[in-house]
Amino acid sequence: MFVLSIISNLKLDIMKALLKITTVVAFMFIAAISMAKEPKLILTAYSEAKMLVLELENVSSSTYIKFKDAQNNVIYAESVSDDLYSKKFNLKELTDGAYFFETDGEFKSTIYSIKVENNKLIILDKKEIVKPFFREVDSRVFLNLLNLEKKDVMIKIYDEENRLVFEEKVTKEMIVEKSFNFSDAYEGNYTISVIYGNKSYDKNFVVN
Repeated sequence: MFVLSIISNLKLDIMKALLKITTVVAFMFIAAISMAKEPKLILTAYSEAKMLVLELENVSSSTYIKFKDAQNNVIYAESVSDDLYSKKFNLKELTDGAYFFETDGEFKSTIYSIKVENNKLIILDKKEIVKPFFREVDSRVFLNLLNLEKKDVMIKIYDEENRLVFEEKVTKEMIVEKSFNFSDAYEGNYTISVIYGNKSYDKNFVVN
């Protein structure tokens, strides 16, 4: 019984150590994303005026903003390239209902849930989605994804004829790390697709 107790305690200590390591790696990943040139975003709602004011700093060339209704219809869309950006959105003509305001940067997306009711506008919720991070080194492509909710992740690779040449499903992983070696691949264009959270993120890669 004493030996079993020691083994049980040892297993528990190992599990705790692994959890600490995973947590540290996750925070390092978050810190790396935060230090990257992602827009600093402030969205202010003026309820009685039914107005939104968006302010952005450190805008990259790949930042997009969208305003959508509950049926996913795009009411307004714009590509933002100025380093400093400020805009007022007059929403007085909107009918009561649910709406979504999105900013889509290089490393993450931010989604605001908005409700219009009785001539008032309210921001209900804010959600941030970390995107997969791709890095090219010679004939390799490295993939890193911080998957805090441990959602299923599907990874697919297509050639330039849109033929599926690789497929893998990752389950219950907080940190997804993959390395793809294209050194023996045929020349041409390839697309790596990462699907999770009902969204698809693509990376195009050329093999010469």
